[in-house]
Amino acid sequence: MRNYAKGYRAEREIVHELSRRGFMVIRAPHSGSIGLASPDVIAAKDGKLIVLECKSREEAFTVPPEQLEELKNWQEVAPAHAYIAWKLNRRGWTFLRLDDVAANAGHVGKKFAEEKGITIEDI
Repeated sequence: MRNYAKGYRAEREIVHELSRRGFMVIRAPHSGSIGLASPDVIAAKDGKLIVLECKSREEAFTVPPEQLEELKNWQEVAPAHAYIAWKLNRRGWTFLRLDDVAANAGHVGKKFAEEKGITIEDI
């Protein structure tokens, strides 16, 4: 339950931040449970649709293929701008374009995030 609470807090934080920036935002509760593969956060502003898979981790991780595929579907069908949003404690948020993460076989580490990451202003 501890990991769920940490992820929940991180998702809520990004929802509030996007809302403060004028986006209409929803959080998909339990998006990874019971076999559902939907983005954690969906946001829209000025005709731009953004979908986020949020991670709050201190160490490198791999985004599961089904999450990458679902984001790709949103990119193609909606069409949405898809990102992996990674929160590092005391460092804030980094946003990684889906295409960059997919090209790296879903692997995300600190060096990769430093090279490919963008800020919330750039999404």
